[in-house]
This record gives sequence, structure tokens and C-alpha cells, in this order.
Amino acid sequence: MSIVSSTKTRILKGLADRPMHGYEISKKLKMPISSVYEHLKELREAGLVVYKESDRRKVYHLTEKGWMLLKVLE
Repeated sequence: MSIVSSTKTRILKGLADRPMHGYEISKKLKMPISSVYEHLKELREAGLVVYKESDRRKVYHLTEKGWMLLKVLE
């Protein structure tokens, strides 16, 4: 797993705009939903994103560590 792959970076940048659930991320980035959830799982395991349950959906947002990584990547 590469933490800073281009796909994971795109997801992190998307979440920097606003918190989103997996389906929204999939549509915004034009990626297969299964791929989005696999990357989100890896990003969660790395401590870069977390989710909160909202209306039976998991809404993902960046952690402080995720924000710091984005700043380094810019």
C-alpha cells in the first residue's frame, strides 16, 4: 500500500473541500465505488481519515494527520 498514491491524494484533496460519503467521492472523482472504499479503508488504517455515521451513511473527513499530509504534498 502506498499512502501517497495519486488516487489516495485525489481522495484526500476531495475531502479537503468538504466531508463526503463514499458514493459522493466515487461520483466526484469518477472512480469505481469498490476502489474508493478500498482506498478509504487504507487511509483510515493510516490515520488520515475518519468517518462519522450520518443517516446510516459513513461520512468521511480528514484527520489532523490527513491535513498535515496534504500541506506537505502541496
